[in-house]
Amino acid sequence: MSDEKIWYAAEHENVAAGFKLAMRRLAATVTIVSTADDEGYHGLAATAVTSVSAEPPSILACINRSASPSDVLIQRGRFAVNILHADNAGLVPIFSGKIKGPERFNHGVWEHLDGVPVLVDAQAVIVCTLAEKLVFGTHTVVIGTVDAVRIREDIDPLVYQDGYFGKVVRQA
Repeated sequence: MSDEKIWYAAEHENVAAGFKLAMRRLAATVTIVSTADDEGYHGLAATAVTSVSAEPPSILACINRSASPSDVLIQRGRFAVNILHADNAGLVPIFSGKIKGPERFNHGVWEHLDGVPVLVDAQAVIVCTLAEKLVFGTHTVVIGTVDAVRIREDIDPLVYQDGYFGKVVRQA
């Protein structure tokens, strides 16, 4: 392991660079976090999403505070985590900033479920009510209690790692 690099906290800039490289090695399922208000639908692509607890059923998402849907999600208090299927890869650049605002929802098939927009052909959809929020650094960590779940039968989640999309390979 002669090419191994180690960054220490005393070298702040190098630790930050090392952290970013380490996070690129963390494979994550891609989601679109969506919400709605009187002005329309709002959403963003996110990979920093995970379950919190089975009792009560809850999930957390880390939302960049500079993202346009951030304030709406907090104010509205309702959101959906649309877990993307491999078929949904084309939506990621759109919800990552290629297109702004509600026009993002002109791509994909969306419907209204329990007050929020949900992607019809997502791998799974989890509709939540905001339970807690924590501002940390550039992000707000939102925890939602689960109100509704919709599951797509075929399992093929969209996974992102090191700047590329991938698939889960099942091993016996």
